[in-house]
Amino acid sequence: MSHFATPCHMAKSVRISDSFYALVELESRLEHRSIAQQLEHWAKLGMTSHQAASGTVGSTSVLAAIETTRRLDILDVQSGRLRADALHFIPRSLAKRARPDFSKPFQKG
Repeated sequence: MSHFATPCHMAKSVRISDSFYALVELESRLEHRSIAQQLEHWAKLGMTSHQAASGTVGSTSVLAAIETTRRLDILDVQSGRLRADALHFIPRSLAKRARPDFSKPFQKG
């Protein structure tokens, strides 16, 4: 069996500008992701946006990327490389501090 057939995390080098790297680094801290995870997240958002603009939302490539990411996340959690709460859209620490806003603009009629 070829070593290319196994799903693994192989390091790859990509050249990006210093300013873009700084932006990725800042956003990754804010989103509690690694720099690689942040780049992958933005790439998937870009793929989805591109597919939406071309009228092919739900294409097999986007669905495959989403499913692949989900499966890799599961493997990372099962192997102990990642904590499950690291995958939450809103970090637990932020959610615990959040308070509902019942001010006038958010009330019904």
